[in-house]
Amino acid sequence: MASAYLGGIDGGQPLDVDDESRNDRDDEQGKEPFREQDIYLPIANVARIMKYSVPPNGKIAKDAKECMQECVSEFISFITSEASERCAQEKRKTINGEDVLYAMSTLGFDPYVEPLKVYLQKYRESMKTEKAMLQEDLAGRRIDLNNPDVVQSLISGNPVSTLSYPFHSDIPTVIREAE
Repeated sequence: MASAYLGGIDGGQPLDVDDESRNDRDDEQGKEPFREQDIYLPIANVARIMKYSVPPNGKIAKDAKECMQECVSEFISFITSEASERCAQEKRKTINGEDVLYAMSTLGFDPYVEPLKVYLQKYRESMKTEKAMLQEDLAGRRIDLNNPDVVQSLISGNPVSTLSYPFHSDIPTVIREAE
């Protein structure tokens, strides 16, 4: 039986997501059931991340991918639930990076907090740089953002999309160093 920890959605209680319990829950609460794709990360994304740790000629069994899919989805829900509680206590509605780091520390994932703080800082710096480059590009071209055709061309050929984030590839290394 698969279960998922749906912190903010169902009061923080584990939910059984098999068909029988789903139907019971529907009758009791009168709500639509949670579909598997609403609870779990896409398996293709999970498999892509898993491939980073497997040799180039290595293979990953379908059941391993599905197990990992459930585990990482559970982990994310667990951390998010704790971060959400902090936001509720502080009467905020938006979970930010610091809330996630606080939740990880509170839940005993301290070795990962420092590397993730570094990653969060680098990410924010890159976003500032990207925004500045876009503003500079827009100012240099004297672009009329009130013109829908201009806005559409920016969306389809946005110079920002060509920027790369070199530190994204550092994530597996940063996490391994934390272990």
